[in-house]
Amino acid sequence: MHILTTSAGLQELNVVLRSSVAFARISLYDKSERKELVANPDVTDISESNGITTIELSFEQDLVEGRFYSLTIENFAQSDVYYKGLVFCTNESDYNKFNVHKDDYVVEDSYDNEYVIL
Repeated sequence: MHILTTSAGLQELNVVLRSSVAFARISLYDKSERKELVANPDVTDISESNGITTIELSFEQDLVEGRFYSLTIENFAQSDVYYKGLVFCTNESDYNKFNVHKDDYVVEDSYDNEYVIL
């Protein structure tokens, strides 16, 4: 899952594509409103390094915070799908503070674990 911010302008996505791509159709589909939000945003740069493709996109619309979007990258001519993914929009920037297992394991120390043999 990718995380983007609400601001319009330059956004960066790092994806692993099924094959190398020079020209692609990129679309974002708003899952809440069930409509295509961005069809073919301005792609400012596509670069590849160690199998990971970095795509820099520029949006004209503002994304809505707290919404999920479906991301599709496909070929213009053959309609081959290179990548399908999920995007979440948020302005939160402190990602390292969230811990899935926080407060799950609690040590019980209300007794001393002694027993009496009669």
